[in-house]
Amino acid sequence: MKRYFTYILVVSLALFVSCNKEDQARVEELNATLTELEGKVDEMGLPSAVKPGVETDDEYFISFDREKYGVDAGGSVTVKYSVQEPSTVSITVNGDLTAKVNATSETSGEIVISAPDPASPAEIVINAETNSGMKSARKVPVMIRDPYTDATRTYVNALGYYNFKPQWATLDNFKKLAEAGLKSVTVETGDYDYKIQMDLAHQAGLKTLPIIGWVASNYERDPANYKGLDQMIDYLMHHPATMAYHICDEPSTREIPSLRVRKEKIESLDPDHPVYINLNPDGSINALGVDNYRDYIEAFARDCKCKFISFDMYPILPGGAVMTHWHRCLRDVSEVTRKYGIPFWAFAASCWIDRESATQYRGRPSTENLRLQVYTDLAYGAQVVQYFTIQQYGGTSLSPILADGTWTEAYDYLKEATLQVQKRGYVFDGCSVHKVGFAGVSSVWGDLLAPSDLPAEIESLNTSDMALVSLLGNRGNEYVAIVNQSYTDKIKASVTLNEAVYTIERDGSFVERPSGYNEFTIDEGDLLLFKIK
Repeated sequence: MKRYFTYILVVSLALFVSCNKEDQARVEELNATLTELEGKVDEMGLPSAVKPGVETDDEYFISFDREKYGVDAGGSVTVKYSVQEPSTVSITVNGDLTAKVNATSETSGEIVISAPDPASPAEIVINAETNSGMKSARKVPVMIRDPYTDATRTYVNALGYYNFKPQWATLDNFKKLAEAGLKSVTVETGDYDYKIQMDLAHQAGLKTLPIIGWVASNYERDPANYKGLDQMIDYLMHHPATMAYHICDEPSTREIPSLRVRKEKIESLDPDHPVYINLNPDGSINALGVDNYRDYIEAFARDCKCKFISFDMYPILPGGAVMTHWHRCLRDVSEVTRKYGIPFWAFAASCWIDRESATQYRGRPSTENLRLQVYTDLAYGAQVVQYFTIQQYGGTSLSPILADGTWTEAYDYLKEATLQVQKRGYVFDGCSVHKVGFAGVSSVWGDLLAPSDLPAEIESLNTSDMALVSLLGNRGNEYVAIVNQSYTDKIKASVTLNEAVYTIERDGSFVERPSGYNEFTIDEGDLLLFKIK
């Protein structure tokens, strides 16, 4: 085109020299027209192949063949992309370059994205730069389905308490408990087949808590001659399913001296497995042996030197109510065990405790109230959740399995609740609790969380009804857990964020929540869980 303009210019100059004034005027008019035409050509712009370094007005962008990619953390996903021009394409994950493709002669291709550290959501960006210097960047729509791979994922240790009578202790039944998300079970060594039960539980992938109180107390009465405890520990300590030794249920502080005799003997035989003592839920001075519940818990941590505390309370009452002192007792257990640097275990009622007394009836089990019990225990820092009871026992009914071996709907409730919990169990397994308080209306259970207690990423937090709020850390990450304290009604939570954070959903996936005002619905007894950093 420039050659064409030059030719016209030469012709016009010749005419200008040789022609008369009239012709010269016509040449000037022609020059003006040609100048106007050249300007219009420049305004339209020429392709970059003709005019290198000049960008066209067309938007340069990256497209993907799918709207969203799913990947397990620790795994990888192959993203298919296309660009308008041959480009160099690269990927960054959380700001770090992880992959690069030199597609200098291609406009489409594939790139593999590896998910980052299992506990961290990914900010994945794809960048492209054309040979002519145009650049574009887009966030890749990747959803991390689960924060841990199967090889590294951890779970809440959910323990089934009082399991099967001998005739129902089958491999299929133990597997049924494992399928419900349980990780351990009790085994009563007084039963003739306890070794068989240990083996079956192990085959089902379960750890065991052998109940050996009877043999431990026999040892205490005649330590010089009684060899049964030595023989039992020698068997159990070498069994791969053994988790701890259960020696006593709900003692008072007056029993600490004798319990220490049994505990120290077992520890001398097997220092690798801790001794379990299940404590009272609360009660009179006669039951506790001291004036208040906090002193009771501290006596076992300090004087009995327990390696962990087992807290025993079943708070669910009929009609949507819970015991008013449940949170006070959990707070005492949580604070005392943190003081002594030991973990605690806690119970949840998985059956209908319907004949405890003439006036006290407990609520029937449901998915919602099991969620409430377990998430509340975990929010206070419990490291093992114990379900009482698995098989019908004493004054109970509607257990997961009845005395005649019939499985009930209570098993379905337990399974549904536990599998939901396990999707986010890694957050609580090994966690450290920093602060526990309440949101919502004025609480009879404890102090409301002050705005200054919230992490810097959260400006405000409000709930339409009572919710327990736990600030906790784990593996270098910080979390805020909000537990709906009603197992009959949903509640609303309004959270204003100073910066974007993630929620960890019921299925274990991450969802980015933008800065500013966010509103959530928390189902009955359920959990709203934020990953702050």
